[in-house]
Order: sequence, then structure tokens, then C-alpha cells
Amino acid sequence: MGRETKRPPRRRKVEKNEVTLSELLRDLYLHGVEYCLLYSPPEGHPVFSKEQIVSVLEKGESERSVSELATLCSSFSPLKDLLEKNVLSKKDKLFVLKDADLRILPVSTIAEMTGEEIGTGVPLWWDAPLPFVSWTGERFSANRKAAGLLDGIPLTRGEGSEFLRELPGGKCFLFREIHPCIFLVDDVSEDMGNAKEMTWWAAVGKAFVSRLRGKGFSVEKMTEDSLSAVDERDEILTCVWEDDIVGFLKVKDGKNF
Repeated sequence: MGRETKRPPRRRKVEKNEVTLSELLRDLYLHGVEYCLLYSPPEGHPVFSKEQIVSVLEKGESERSVSELATLCSSFSPLKDLLEKNVLSKKDKLFVLKDADLRILPVSTIAEMTGEEIGTGVPLWWDAPLPFVSWTGERFSANRKAAGLLDGIPLTRGEGSEFLRELPGGKCFLFREIHPCIFLVDDVSEDMGNAKEMTWWAAVGKAFVSRLRGKGFSVEKMTEDSLSAVDERDEILTCVWEDDIVGFLKVKDGKNF
């Protein structure tokens, strides 16, 4: 009889929504992050360094799931130990994996947050050159682009998935939710300024017409097509907005006022 050979352990099939080790390593280098943490309170949140992940990949395990790191690495350290040894500080950022979802979070928030809150950490594209803000409970965060746009002012979250905030100095911003708890910031100050200007002049126009009618004048809105039927005794006022003619007002007996 031949000698029985020992079969290698069967690899678990990586699900489509899971992050592979090769994808994790790419993102670690892309975002300049040195460590990855598996969210697991019973195990003390195992932390793995970039070097450990490279070592696993060199063994041909690049397509294994990040969730398997604890079994693929010969050793790992819980977050608490790395903090006590000053390997990590509370200001450092980690990739945090929870339920196949990978997020970037500062160490200082991990111990304080529940599992549900971990799932609302900032996504991998947080540092893209677009203004993003996030609210996790009462905690407000802004990426570099948004912090510059908002002058570093912390804001409270409005109601719904889209809301406006007006800041001192007349600045106005529209916040639109594009991801759970992540909002894209749009500076709508000019649009709001134009809207207020239009509202003001609309109110002025109404007050003017009301005043004329109170003095007994007849005021009628007209179009360019109806100007040919105007009596020569009528006063025609041309209504212009930003160099565009938007209509006409006919004031009966307007020459007398």
C-alpha cells in the first residue's frame, strides 16, 4: 500500500461582496495606511500590519478573504496591546473590516463605537478631491476638501437626505446624502443669492402695482404680441431681468401719475 498523503486544508470560497487580501494591500498602499483591524470584540480586535499581509500574499494567498487573516497569519496582536506598546496611537487610522465592509477609522473611535456605528465609518473614497462630510451619532467629520469649504466650522445634521445650511457671511451649502451617513457638500451661495434677489424684486413689483391700483390706476400684464392693441394714452413699462425682457405692464392713464 502506498503512503497516505495529507491533503491541504480546503479553501473557503470568497463571496462576491468580500474583500480579498490583494484588494486590501492595494488600498493600504493607496491610502497610506499601515494596519488593518478585524472588528471582533471577543478577540480584542485583531490588528495586522502591512508586512504581515505581504507575507501571506507571498505564499500565494492573494485571493483569500480579509476575514481569514487570523487563520492565515502565524500571530497577531489585539488593538489594546499595540496601544499599550505605543506601536499605535489614538490618532492613527486603520482599515476596519466588519461584515465584509471595509472602512477607514481613527483608532480613538473604535473602542467607543458599537458594531452598528463601525459600519458608518468613512468609506475608502473619503479622501477623494470632493467635499464629503459625515455624521456618526453626534460626531461630525469633514474631509480636507469640505473642511476648507466650510472654514472648519462643525455643523449639526439636518433632517432628511437633503438639506440646506446657511453660515455666517451669507454662505449657503446644500448637503446631499450619497452613502449611509456620508453627504456631498455643494456651495449654492450664488444660487441662493440670486433667488433672494429675485424674491426681493418680485416683492418690490407687487408693492409698486398695489400702490398704483390703490391710487386708481389700472395695471395689466402684457406680452409683446399684445402691444399693438395698446392705446396711446396708456403707459407701457418694460420689465427687464438681467438684460432680458420678461414682459410688459400697461398702466391705464399712466401719464397722469
